[in-house]
Amino acid sequence: MPRTTTARAQLIASATRLIHSSSYLAVSVDELCADAGVRKGSFYYFFPSKRELALAAIDEQWTWTRANILEPAFAPDVKPLERFERFFGLVAQHQQADVVRGCPFGNLAAELGTQDVVIRDRIRQVFDGYSVYFERALRDASDAGLLSEDVVSRTADALVAYFQGALLLAKTRNDATLIEDLAVQALHLVTGDKP
Repeated sequence: MPRTTTARAQLIASATRLIHSSSYLAVSVDELCADAGVRKGSFYYFFPSKRELALAAIDEQWTWTRANILEPAFAPDVKPLERFERFFGLVAQHQQADVVRGCPFGNLAAELGTQDVVIRDRIRQVFDGYSVYFERALRDASDAGLLSEDVVSRTADALVAYFQGALLLAKTRNDATLIEDLAVQALHLVTGDKP
């Protein structure tokens, strides 16, 4: 049995992986414990419910996403709108696999959004976090005269929706390259330029 200092982390890692590869409802506490190599008593020591573990997994995945996707993509070393292309490209690279799994947050929102208000609210916070990064780049683009200031907030939300749709389409077609291909179209939507 793993030391208690690692058991919690192993449960979160198992939840992140198993829920993303199938679904929240399909994964049982027994499966999570078996995958993590943790006894069921240890599960309940750390998490009073599967929901609490899912929330911890969302938080862990969001921390990883910010550090490995959003921060590098939206670093100000390239022009503001080029940051979106880099973002879509990094996401496409991360989604490359035999099976495109889509967005772990979007998947949970689609599965539980009408059933579990607590998980839905946590995912809303994540989507709001994406909007913060998007809005910052759009404000930089506005400051550079590339788009109007009055559309920045609405455009950030529209890009979050577009991004989630791109991931869903890539998942449906099992083709991660679609995510990167759709980045160019996202920029046309932002600037109003014709492709």
